Amino acid sequence: MSNYRAGDIIRLTREYVGMSREELSDGICSPQTLYRLELGKTRVKKDLYARLMAKMERVPEKNYAVCVGKNMELLEERELLEDAMRDYDYEKADEYLKKLKEKADDNLITKQYVLKAEALLDYYCKRSDGEETIKKLEKAIRITLPDYEKCLQKKFPFTEQEIMNLMSLANAFAHTAKYDKAIAIYWKLLECLDMEYILGEYVEHMKMIIMRNLSLTYFLIEKNEEALKLNERCLELAKDNNEGREYHILLSDKAAIILEQIEKGERDGKDIELAKKYLRQSYYLAAARGDDKSAEIYRKAYEEKMGGSICMIY
Repeated sequence: MSNYRAGDIIRLTREYVGMSREELSDGICSPQTLYRLELGKTRVKKDLYARLMAKMERVPEKNYAVCVGKNMELLEERELLEDAMRDYDYEKADEYLKKLKEKADDNLITKQYVLKAEALLDYYCKRSDGEETIKKLEKAIRITLPDYEKCLQKKFPFTEQEIMNLMSLANAFAHTAKYDKAIAIYWKLLECLDMEYILGEYVEHMKMIIMRNLSLTYFLIEKNEEALKLNERCLELAKDNNEGREYHILLSDKAAIILEQIEKGERDGKDIELAKKYLRQSYYLAAARGDDKSAEIYRKAYEEKMGGSICMIY
């Protein structure tokens, strides 16, 4: 999980709600103390942080950890749930979500996480459609961001979990052909991460995942050049951060974009060799990592789109 610059979060939230330092600090601390807190020159104590955030009508929790609460076992259930969802094993994911819900306490962050996971699983298991999923995701988001639409219009310090929740909402918009809404959210989240109030390696991972979804959305609306540029940026991030699983997925995305460009007459037909190369690389990288499900998907895609066997030496 990520770390946060508490002073930056206080300052950005204060600017968002339109309060001066004098207004926010009144009855809590001196304006000078608040100034030093925002600059990071004074350590922010938990109680003081909570009072400042509560006055701005924001979640008064300095600890942004997902699913900690009273029971640390929730972290293990969360990891198992997310691993199952990444592997498209929704039956197992359902089991882990049920256990997580049984152990969960009343922590708002945990409640938000559970609602989001439930909304996504219901969609993946075809228990709800796209429109219903959007409503469920918005309900989860509003637990900590009751005015999330307004937050997206300005600079706002979203937490890691809020960023991932909003990305899921953007994905749902894309799946229901609300492409403009999806694209606007993706760009806003990338702008948010560039404000550097969130620290840690996971920030680069979040950027890559958001950019990948943005690239796929551009691909869906046939803006292939924009899709390819974002894909190449994602590949750089995946390589720099040793994200092997994401790297082979991104290579397969690149192959699909190139094939679409050839079909649309946007690039030379000879470039099909590039597409073949990237799809073969996706297959071999997935196989080397023991990701048999992905490898099988790439093998079938190669044989359907390229003809011949992917297992040819190149």
